[in-house]
This record gives sequence, C-alpha cells and structure tokens, in this order.
Amino acid sequence: MKNKILILITLFSAMLVKAQQDDKDSSTTLSFTKSETLSVADLSFQAIWDDKLSYSDNIGYYGGIAELRVFKNKKHLQTIKNIEDGIALGYINFEMNDYNIDGYLDFTVPISCGRSCNYSYYLYNSKTKKFEYRKEWDYLRIQIMDKEKKQIISQPDGMQDDGKIYQVEGLKLIEIKK
Repeated sequence: MKNKILILITLFSAMLVKAQQDDKDSSTTLSFTKSETLSVADLSFQAIWDDKLSYSDNIGYYGGIAELRVFKNKKHLQTIKNIEDGIALGYINFEMNDYNIDGYLDFTVPISCGRSCNYSYYLYNSKTKKFEYRKEWDYLRIQIMDKEKKQIISQPDGMQDDGKIYQVEGLKLIEIKK
C-alpha cells in the first residue's frame, strides 16, 4: 500500500510541475480594488465597487463588487451582483483560466484564505453565453488538470488524504476516485 502511495505521489508531482507550467502560461489575474473596467482576451469586466457591501461583527464593513457587468467583444453578456471581498483585504482577484477544459475562459473568486485560499468558480456556459456560478465547485483546490482526459486532481487543505480525482463533463464535476 505504501509503495502504491509513493508511486502515486511521484507521478502526481511530475504531472504537477508540468501542469503548473501549463497553467501559468494560460492563467491571468484581474485585481479589482475600486470601480473600474479590466479586460482579458475579448472579455471586459466593469466592476462597481461598494466599500460597505458586506458587514461582519468582528471586522465591521468590508467591500466588494456590488455589480459586475461582463462584456464580450464590447457586447453586454450579463450582470452579476454582490461579489463579496470574502477575505476582507480591500481587493478581489479574478483568476482567469479554462477550469472546465472546454476552450472558454472561466474565473474564480477567493471565498476564504488561511494557509491556502479557497475559491468560488464562475464557468462560462457556451449555450447561454453567460458565466454561471457553480456551487459544487466551491472549495475545489485544483492541483493538476489533465486536459486530454478532462480530469482534475484536487488536493485538500493540509494534505490529510490523497486528494480526489474528478471527471469534468461540461459544467459538472464527477468524483471518480478518492
């Protein structure tokens, strides 16, 4: 059993180095700190920032994007409301990448950070031509993306187990192995 785990760790490590390089080349970060418009590829994101979007008893008011207007080739696609600065640092980073391996850019928004960050995923639906928030993707920590097999290896925080392997089918995640 220990040999199998060691072999898996070695294989995952080698794949991780390649995947991180591949993802580094295809990933872009947009950082919103105020009302502004930021762009990547043919997408533009017009954010309306609100310093008092959210309230917490322990930190008081903290901000976020009250309204996000999304444009593709200058055509309005949709408006997303109330994206909180979940870590209350005065900014929200959108990490842009093709997370569901369908050829379209998607984005993540951090929802919590400790030793590492956890994210909410907004995946582009080519049928509706809109980004969809996918709750079942919340807290997914992608370590390796196998684009050929359309699989994701997710490593839990603290590495308390061997992680999970998911098959990506459109906007859905199907757990295939623990």
